Amino acid sequence: MPANMKPWMITSLWPKIVPIVILFFLFPLFLDDSALSLITEALILALAGTALNILLGGCGIVSFGHAGFFAVGAYTFGLLLYYHLASFWIAMILAILAVILYGIITGWFVVRLVEIYFALLCLGFAQVIWVITSVWYGVTGGDDGLNGIPIMNSLYSVGNTYYFVLTVAGICLLAMYLMRESPFGRYLHALRDNRTRAAFIGVNTRQSIYIAFVISGFFCGIAGILIVIQLHSAFPSYAGFIKSGDFLFVCLLGGMYNFLGPLVGAFLFIFLTFFICRYTEYWPLFMGLGIVLIALFFRGGVMGFIMNWYRARKVKGGC
Repeated sequence: MPANMKPWMITSLWPKIVPIVILFFLFPLFLDDSALSLITEALILALAGTALNILLGGCGIVSFGHAGFFAVGAYTFGLLLYYHLASFWIAMILAILAVILYGIITGWFVVRLVEIYFALLCLGFAQVIWVITSVWYGVTGGDDGLNGIPIMNSLYSVGNTYYFVLTVAGICLLAMYLMRESPFGRYLHALRDNRTRAAFIGVNTRQSIYIAFVISGFFCGIAGILIVIQLHSAFPSYAGFIKSGDFLFVCLLGGMYNFLGPLVGAFLFIFLTFFICRYTEYWPLFMGLGIVLIALFFRGGVMGFIMNWYRARKVKGGC
């Protein structure tokens, strides 16, 4: 338990978490496979978005290249299983180690830069992964990707896959929440609010950002592993800048300054995209308009809007 994490801070979470967890575990009882698949996809996107938000909302740093972590996790896991080089669990462990190594190497370079240059260098590394997966047809399948990746027999069921993703994503989200409330999480918030002042009071800014970058990539890589488990496939688009844009968009849509923001944003993004695609093929137009509206009128995202409304109502009621 973190040094400043009091026992009541942990136990006070349960009344909020348990009803949500029970609801998610009951979904397979009254939803069909297509709806479960959408929720599973939303959970994976929520995990990746929350991972990115360690940097975005936690440190005030934008990364355009987190799809690189997502793809490294997906392709390492997928290749090991596709070519029967490792068992399911060994492949997962090796994929996580590959993601951590990728984060350590790329982080050494990117943390030396600030602001837009940090974001662009992250994008550059992700594009390297995209090129490798796109052109190495003999190994990665190129643009066609890896299809029919063998996984555990029990996970071919949509319901079992949903429970597996829910369990892994839930553990990861809880771990990120505890990190957010730890002393290290407070250091990151200090960097977000005023990096110069944080350095003045003794916070090692570069080291803190480096650690946050690796941790953020670690959880994003796990999301990449989960998407392979769900779809049994891996594609070069996992490393593309559009995928990084999806992660960024769910943080902005839900609210990057609220821990639940990316989770809410991911579910809204997946379900809105699904319903819009049923009526028009120009769904990116609506997503672009959404970004414009958020930037102009809802800079705190959906959760920020709700929290502001709740505070205003509470103040009004108190008066």
